[in-house]
Amino acid sequence: MPSRSPRPPKPGVTSVRLYFLPVRTRLPWKFGNEILTEVTCARVRIGLTDPATGRSAEGWGETPLSVQWVWPSDRTPYAHRHDALIRFTTILAGAWADFKMHGHAIEIGHEFIEDELPVRLDNYNYGPNAGKEKVPHLAALVCCSPFDQRLHYLRGKLVGLPVYQTYNSTFMARDLASYLEPAEDAEIDFTGKHPEDFW
Repeated sequence: MPSRSPRPPKPGVTSVRLYFLPVRTRLPWKFGNEILTEVTCARVRIGLTDPATGRSAEGWGETPLSVQWVWPSDRTPYAHRHDALIRFTTILAGAWADFKMHGHAIEIGHEFIEDELPVRLDNYNYGPNAGKEKVPHLAALVCCSPFDQRLHYLRGKLVGLPVYQTYNSTFMARDLASYLEPAEDAEIDFTGKHPEDFW
């Protein structure tokens, strides 16, 4: 019986650069009992390489680290929470640069968020530099988001397609059943389904 040839290597992250941009808002915004008049945006530049074709792509991702929204608190001053998110985002930049997962952007991002992010968050929250109040999971997800969001654009760029045309079995190794579990009373099965099947 002839052996099956292995699947070609999938794209993976090859470079990560991180910048912090201070932005003053045109108008004040109120979140709970806090007023936002400025915000720091985390801007990242990520490189993605497809070893099967040798093609590479780079692009920018950005998100505001909206402290008052992702980490509301009456106990910890704004400056301490802001600095903690800056430090944690910097930690994540190093983690993404070292992350060896390859595949579609959904697969890479899911693997990082499920396996890598909780470990980094626990290490930070219970490490020597942690404050009395722990960085919430929502704040950690927002710190992670500019890295994750840019992967999707770059995946499409590598194959010369709009990214929404890559959310199918041609480019994804796993179906939605790998990520989603229907509610008990739902009449749906995600086996063999991909995001493209729902638009």
